[in-house]
Amino acid sequence: MNTIHFCKPLSLGVKNIKKPHGDYVNHKISFEELCPVWAEKLKNGLSEKDKIVLARDSKYCIVGEAWHFSGKYAGYYIAPLIPFVGCWTCIKFGRKFGKKSQTKNIQRDELEPLIEDFMNHWTERHC
Repeated sequence: MNTIHFCKPLSLGVKNIKKPHGDYVNHKISFEELCPVWAEKLKNGLSEKDKIVLARDSKYCIVGEAWHFSGKYAGYYIAPLIPFVGCWTCIKFGRKFGKKSQTKNIQRDELEPLIEDFMNHWTERHC
């Protein structure tokens, strides 16, 4: 019997579902599953307000949505707590998304390499 690990966003509670015995089969979560709000915004095109949010508001940016809009990945905005509750790599991804969003008429295909890198990090570190 196989053990299946489902990678779910932090917002969905339990990260892994385990069944006894067997090998591990991983389900890699998609960007649309992890960040449905931002996936839809990128699909339809970003408004100026969306670009400002990506650039300046870490709690509500793409990475923030993956963390359930909690600010937890930034240590609840208290830098000394980052090693305990947050993730420096996610903070760096948030900054990269912010810089990219400042480009005029940014499209999802321009963010795709960064999204892919973020999703790889998410799968390795947070699943």
